[in-house]
Formats: sequence, structure tokens, C-alpha cells
Amino acid sequence: MFDRYGIKVKILLNCLLSVMIFFVFLVWLSNFYWNVLLETRKERIKNIVDIGYTLSKGYVELEKKGLLTHEEAQKRLMDNIKSIRYSESEYIFIADTRNYLVVNPSRPDLFMKDMSDFKDPTGFKIYIKITEIAKTKGEGFLSYMWPKIGSNTPIEKIAYVKLIPEWNWIVGTGLYLDDVLNSLKKFIEILLVSFIFCVAALLSLGLYFANSVVKPLMKVSSILMKNSEALTHKSKFLSESSQKVQSFSKDQEASIQSTASAISEITSMIAKTTEFSMDSARSANEISKKVEQGENSIKSMQDSMQKIKESSFKLKNIEKIFNEIEIKTKDIKRIVAKTELLSLNASIEAARAGETGKGFSVVALEVGNLAQMSGKASNEIQHLLNRSRKDVDGILQETIENVSVGEQRTSTVSDSFPDIVNGILGINTQMGQISDAIKEQEIGVRQISTAMSQLNDLALKNSSESEKSLRATEDIAKVSEVLKDNVEKSNLVIQGAKKKD
Repeated sequence: MFDRYGIKVKILLNCLLSVMIFFVFLVWLSNFYWNVLLETRKERIKNIVDIGYTLSKGYVELEKKGLLTHEEAQKRLMDNIKSIRYSESEYIFIADTRNYLVVNPSRPDLFMKDMSDFKDPTGFKIYIKITEIAKTKGEGFLSYMWPKIGSNTPIEKIAYVKLIPEWNWIVGTGLYLDDVLNSLKKFIEILLVSFIFCVAALLSLGLYFANSVVKPLMKVSSILMKNSEALTHKSKFLSESSQKVQSFSKDQEASIQSTASAISEITSMIAKTTEFSMDSARSANEISKKVEQGENSIKSMQDSMQKIKESSFKLKNIEKIFNEIEIKTKDIKRIVAKTELLSLNASIEAARAGETGKGFSVVALEVGNLAQMSGKASNEIQHLLNRSRKDVDGILQETIENVSVGEQRTSTVSDSFPDIVNGILGINTQMGQISDAIKEQEIGVRQISTAMSQLNDLALKNSSESEKSLRATEDIAKVSEVLKDNVEKSNLVIQGAKKKD
């Protein structure tokens, strides 16, 4: 309920509460003073009634002792009561239990009058109440309204009555409370002046104390609020930075892992490349050797081609052999022709000879057949010779052409082989250099891989530290929120709840 009020208002409210408590205390004090005055009055009239009661008891005792008759005792008591005065005009009265007035010094006209219907201005039946108290309690107080002598204004009056059981009389007296009220009024006036002075002093001191407390607290609260806002802003900035660092660390970690994986693959590839380059170098050496062997083979081939060329030129000598064979064949044909002619002549001569020439005729026939066969063979040889001549000429021509082409190509290859050998030697040298460079690269890549592994570890540590920093930033943000909340609560305590527009 009071949370929406500031500390200044609360202090003032406390002052007002103190004022109210002081006011309640003054009311209680006034009521206490009134009760004291009233009790004093009651004690006073009770003492006076006790005097009248003691006096009446004395006459009752005199009656009992027979010193006085009943009527004499009552008459003397009434005479004594009529003569008693206190507080200038106050008196003691006597009534009986039948509501009759026996003695009233101020109203002798009411002697032995029935007072059952006697009322005060408020309608209160005084004597009926007096009789009721006397019969039920024997004694007691009552209050009623009654004007003073010579005045028509009713004033509160308090009375005390006490029963004289032997005579069924009731002795009593009353006392106006106007002097008590006047004393109470004076006392209340003094209390009111004191109350006003205390209220002014309390409010002044409360306002001064509230201002002296609120102003420094406002300054402190303003500084705390600014620091809280700055801390909140910085914590948010640190949180964002930590989140970015964490994100960058994770990206860096992922990149480093990817790079490390790639470098690992590159290292593996470089190792394989080194192996391949070494194999290539070995292959280049082997190729160089084989090229040298090929060069030697080409040289041998050139020599062979030269020999083939020389052999092809030697083939031309076959033509001479063919011509000689052709001449010899012609000679054979002439011999065959002559042999046939001789066989024919011999057959003729054998036929002429008759029986004696039959055997010679058979020989001549066989010789003729042989001559024909020889002629036929000679023709076939001539035919084969012609075909062989053509084939040999074609083969020779083709061989000469092929040898020429082969000789040109062999010459070209022979001319390019030194360049190939030099190139392969250069390649072999370069492969060796490449192999050395790859080895150095492999060493460098391994060092890079080691460095990347260390960077990966650092990235992991950085990521871990960024997470710790993020958690610390979040803790700072929470502390900032708590501080801000406490500052707001302090402002609420100091200033109170602000009115909403």
C-alpha cells in the first residue's frame, strides 16, 4: 500500500503517524485526566455521603439503645443533614425506598413528596434509579442532568447514594461537573497548544530530516542508476562481443579444423607426390638409360639400314645373274631345239633303218621327250625368271624407298635423340630438385600442421575462454539487472511510485 510513496512521504507519514499517536495519547491523557477528576469528585461525594451515613448510623444506634425514639432519631438526623453544606451550595439529601423525598435543603417544599415521576430535562427518572441502586447494590453512583440554582441550563451532575437498611432511607449527595469540565477544558487547551507545537516541531523536523536523507540518497541513487545503466550497457556490449568472439572462435575452430584436415590431406598428397616424384626420378633415370640404349640401337639401326642399303644395291647384281640365267636359258633352248631336231633326225633315220633302228628310234623318242620337257622347263624358268625379275625389281624398289624413308626417319630420330637425352637429363635433374623441394614442402607442411594443431588447441582454449567470458558477462548482466532492480526499488523507496500519464 505504501510502496508507491517515497521515503520523504514515508518520513512525513511517520511524523503524521507520530502526531496521530501523540494525539491519541493526548486524548487518552485527557480521558485519564477526566477520569482522575471524576474519580476525585466521586471519592469526594462518597466521603461526604459516608459522613451522612455515619451520622445516620449514630442515630440508628441511639434508637437501638433506646436513648432516642424512632421519630426523635429521624428528626435529629434530618436537622443535622439540613445544616450540612460543602462547596458553598452543595448539600446532602435523604429519600426512602418508596421514592419519597425526606430531606432536600434546597427544596423544602418537596418534603415527603412522591418523586416517582420526577425527571431530569432528558427524561431520566432520578429517584426511581436511586431506589433501584439502593435496593440492588446498597450503594452506588448515578449521573443525570440538572440546572444549578438560579439557572435554567441543565448541567451534568453526579450523585452517590447509600441505603440505611434499618429505616429504608437512602442518603446521598450530588456534585455538578461544570468545574470538572472547566478544569478539563483548561487542561485540553494546554494539551492543544502543546500538540500544535509538537506537530509543527515534528513536521519541521520530519521535513528537514526527510530532505537531509532524501537528497543524498537521490544523488547516490542517481549515480547508482547511471552506473547501473552503464554497467547494463557495457554488459550487453560485452555479451554481444563475447557472443561474436564465441561465434568467431567456433568459426575459427571449424576453419582451423578444416585447414588442419586439408593440410593433413595435403601432407598425405605431398608424401605420395614425393613418392611419385622419386618413382618418376627413378623412371626418368631408367628412361634416360633406355634412351641411351635406344640411341645406341638407333645407331645400330643406322648401321643396319646402311647395310640394308648396301644389300639393296647388291640386289642389283641379281639382275646380272638373271641376265646370265636368261642367256643360259636361251642357250638351253637352242640346245633343246637342236636336240629335238637331232631326235627328229634320229627317228627318221631309225625309221629308215627298220627293225634295227627301232631301239634307236625309242631312244630318239625319249631324247625328243626330254628335249620337250627341257624346253618346257626352260620356258617355265624363263617365265619364273621374268616374274622373279619383276618381283625383285619391285622388292628392290620398295626396299630402296623404305630404306630411304627409314634412313630419313632414323636420321631424324637420331638427330632428336640427343635432345631427348638432354631433355630427359634435364627432367631428371628437375625431378631431383622437385623431389628435394617436395621434401622441404613436406617438412614445411608438417610444421604448418603442427602449428595448425597448436592453433586448433588455442582456438579450443579461446572458445572455452570465450564461453567463460560469455558466462561471466551473463553473470555481470544478471548482477547489473539485480543492481538496477535494487536501484529501482531504492528509487521507489526514496521517490515512491511515479504517477502514470
